[in-house]
Amino acid sequence: MYKTEAIVLRGIDYGETNKIVTLLTRDFGKLSVMAGGAKKPQSRLTAASQPFTHGHWILYGGGKGMLRASQAEVIESFRSIREDLYKTAYTAYVMELTERFVEEREPSQGLFFLVLNMLHQIAAGKDAEILIRIFEIKMLRVAGIEPDLLHCTHCRKEISLAVRFSIRLAGPLCESCHDADPQAIWMKPAVFKLMRLFQMIDISRIGTISVQDEVKRQLASVIRQYYDEYTGVTLKSRHFLEQMDRYKL
Repeated sequence: MYKTEAIVLRGIDYGETNKIVTLLTRDFGKLSVMAGGAKKPQSRLTAASQPFTHGHWILYGGGKGMLRASQAEVIESFRSIREDLYKTAYTAYVMELTERFVEEREPSQGLFFLVLNMLHQIAAGKDAEILIRIFEIKMLRVAGIEPDLLHCTHCRKEISLAVRFSIRLAGPLCESCHDADPQAIWMKPAVFKLMRLFQMIDISRIGTISVQDEVKRQLASVIRQYYDEYTGVTLKSRHFLEQMDRYKL
């Protein structure tokens, strides 16, 4: 038997009354769980198995087979997120990115609280676009492809400011090495400073960050190109976010 806190990353219907939910747990990492009867309105699993919900779960089963849920109790439903199109879209991206980058049964309390704090900040109405950029940068460490933003990726000299960012060389270039990659991206100083800040910042302690739209766009572009180059992951939720931005829904 397993007792743990968990966040619902995803749920799919299984048969007429059941759901298979993907949980990010505090103690056991990502788990796929059979929530029997979760589609029944009177089931005690129904509320806890809703997307984005944070709850207490009791699971049973063993070996490498799928665990089953025996009980679940809601801690926080984050209903306000599900009732808002923009918040839902950004949160769905957080959930999908987490699910795709995390292996089953690899515990990480740090990641659990990172995702939980993201939910709280989005629900509180903080700038979701900035929160997503922070989360994307932090997830690069989870994926093992985090760029070194303290040194020039070509000469390895310690830097305080980068002139360009090389996707191919996976990092910033100093003024002396700016031509080491002809395809490197010219960066606004504010973009590089934010990237470094976002690697270190604690999301639970974030206040109000005012960022110009042009800086937001370039920051998103650099991160997107880096993800495309080194992850090869295509996310439906990211495509939807890009459509929202394009058409200003």
